[in-house]
Amino acid sequence: MVKRRANEERKDRKELTRRGFLKGSAACGAAAAAGMFSTGGWLAPAKAYAGIGPAGAEAAAAGNEHTACTYHQGHCGGMCPLKCTVRDGRLVKVEPNTCVDDRYETICLKGISEVQHIYGSHRIQTPLRRVGERGANEFEPVSWDEAYDEIVERLTSLQKQHGRDCVVVGATTEASFPFLAPMLGAQTGGMGGIDNGTGNGLDPAIGHGGGYAYATGEARDWVNANMALTVGSNFCESTLPQVRLFFEAKEAGAKMITVDPHFSTTASKSNEWIPITPGTDAALFLGMASAIVDNEWYDEAFMAAHTAFPYLVDTATGKLVRDHAEDPAAEEPETGEQNPFFVWDAAANARVPYASVANPALEGTFTEGGTSYKTVFTLFKENQKPHTLDWAAEKTGIPAERIEELARAYAQDGPASIALGWGGNDKMANADIAGHTAAMLAALTGNICKPGANIGVFVGGAWNGYTGDLAAWELPEDMTSADDEMAAYDMRTKQNKVRAFICCGDFFQQHYANMNATVEWAKSLDFIVSIDPYFTEGAKWADIVLPACTRFENEEEVGNLKVGYNQLVLQNKVIEPLFEARTDFRIQRDLAERLGAADALPKDSGEWVAAMLANSEDPYLNALTVDKINENHGAYPLEGIEVPRQAFPDLVFGTTSGRMDVYYDNLVDFGQALPTYEDPSEAYDGNPLRDTYPLQLANVRSRFRIHNQFADASWIQQYYEPYVELNPAELDARGIAADDTVEVGNDRGSFQCRVKANPAVRPGSARMIEGASADYLGSGNLQNVTNDTMIERGYELGTGPVIPFSDTLVQVKKA
Repeated sequence: MVKRRANEERKDRKELTRRGFLKGSAACGAAAAAGMFSTGGWLAPAKAYAGIGPAGAEAAAAGNEHTACTYHQGHCGGMCPLKCTVRDGRLVKVEPNTCVDDRYETICLKGISEVQHIYGSHRIQTPLRRVGERGANEFEPVSWDEAYDEIVERLTSLQKQHGRDCVVVGATTEASFPFLAPMLGAQTGGMGGIDNGTGNGLDPAIGHGGGYAYATGEARDWVNANMALTVGSNFCESTLPQVRLFFEAKEAGAKMITVDPHFSTTASKSNEWIPITPGTDAALFLGMASAIVDNEWYDEAFMAAHTAFPYLVDTATGKLVRDHAEDPAAEEPETGEQNPFFVWDAAANARVPYASVANPALEGTFTEGGTSYKTVFTLFKENQKPHTLDWAAEKTGIPAERIEELARAYAQDGPASIALGWGGNDKMANADIAGHTAAMLAALTGNICKPGANIGVFVGGAWNGYTGDLAAWELPEDMTSADDEMAAYDMRTKQNKVRAFICCGDFFQQHYANMNATVEWAKSLDFIVSIDPYFTEGAKWADIVLPACTRFENEEEVGNLKVGYNQLVLQNKVIEPLFEARTDFRIQRDLAERLGAADALPKDSGEWVAAMLANSEDPYLNALTVDKINENHGAYPLEGIEVPRQAFPDLVFGTTSGRMDVYYDNLVDFGQALPTYEDPSEAYDGNPLRDTYPLQLANVRSRFRIHNQFADASWIQQYYEPYVELNPAELDARGIAADDTVEVGNDRGSFQCRVKANPAVRPGSARMIEGASADYLGSGNLQNVTNDTMIERGYELGTGPVIPFSDTLVQVKKA
């Protein structure tokens, strides 16, 4: 029987301390100098770059050493192409690959650490079967055949009883399981509720980003900006492979301004840091909008030609005026050409379709046929009246004069970009209002989709660079995923038919707030499967745990192909699968054979990758082959990347009307057709709950982690283990000393960890890197305390409600 214990894990981690590492390095150096290591040993100097892919395999046969290429994390958006040195079958060095431009030759400490990490103590070495109570963390090793047999038997039985859609297959960004849910006819878990807060408000106005606020241009373009305003993003930590772009812009003369409650790494590298009260980004943007409107700093020509500001709204219903009522049963919404919006033609003194007049009225109240209309801009000015500069100053803690000057500079001093983030305010219940108001700022000023003027989340080049239309493998018509009943985070508390969950990645700990609700749901399910290279917190609740390969391991020469940061990046075989791990592709193929569906899948991953290129509708990609990509060291440039990508350069947006659709009439019933400030659900000044739980707990991004990944990387643990940070004044007030063990808690639960004093943390707040789980804390789990309140308006938003992880109040006391 295998039983993992937290105290044993902590003991394992202490075996490699920084002091021990340095002593060991010195000893290795002395031993090498004395000739104690043979030149063919594992620590021998690496040979010159021999080649990649099959060429590397030939080099390996000749000298027991070769290099091979793969790519690293997609979750951070870096998608770094990597060159890996393998000696005697073991990965010994990871470094940037050789690409067409040195700006794409990137790596960070996480990529370098993979030399140790993939061999780390948390690797799952064999399939495991639960033997104790669910959550007791007691497992026994089983064979792959035993694991597969139990999975197929349990799923088949449940589906016969409850229907094929009683199974959910959830796959994180790092997992690659495109065939599993269609093969099973399973649900996929719906919207994730992570990283979609700001995008829910920004994207409908632009028609870009799919609800995740992907920026309309690349960070490479910041060099053309006069100002880059970073709000809610710690770019210099969360986007390590592209940090050089921040400094290139700064050196080119762009004024880099960071708005953050805490003195973050990005704030420390900026020209100016502006502290803000947590959860009030929307108030800052609303105050800026009022300054722009009151001082008439807006661009009337842009507003009239490229936005919905001239559109007419029926004052009785609050709905935009269109040619005819929309069919609620239609599969796709009608475009502006099919069902035009109306504006007011002053010359004709009548309402007319928006495309039929060059200079529609931007402001005014009009009556026709007994119906009263106002333009969107008129309503916006009325809606802004409560959002004065003084009001914004009181909410945000930023002086009114500074907000006004920020608005003036953004509107009048040349091209400016707004860089938002997936941390900070994005994890607040009111994040969509901040995103909507940010869209308003761009629409008022025309600071969008032109050199130096873009908006959105710039984190990770892969999210904002050029894309390639790789073909999907065509499955039979009857092999499709089931419709999702609801988002998986709602399945924890709402009635649904799901009885089994296949977690391809750490869903139970990483994806949902309020761990107590998650645990109760996990206990109620009939069957849980966890598929991951590492034994995660979520795996503790599984019935079967399957060991997956990392990005570096493969049974075949080619494993996968992705669009990275302006490159196609190929996953070649670096090393054989470690332990008994199997690739994501093989696990799907093995299960397909047992389910009688193997003929529908590619026969191997090489056929799958070749089909991605051969069947692409993009002639540029269609002309490529795996061999051609490997001739360029496994990373091939996408077409036209010499110039930073720009979305909608013709200012025809991806919206219903082709303009910036800044009026959201689906939110009329919630009072949010135009952005109207609301406090966060929990972490706001004046909440009576603060009497008991006075600290806002921020879940932040870090250079040491990607969500909860790399928590078990020993080389990184030398520099970081999870702890909560407080301002020294907060520690003094509680009689707590730095490095004390503290309890962080609220009505939802608690956890224990060490505390650090950090004057960069705002008083009234606590700060902690996200994803801290029980193996790395004194007790409990960070998600024990996080807020899972879903606001009702969220269900009308494009990607559903955001999980407000940082909209959380806690108390910290000595344990």
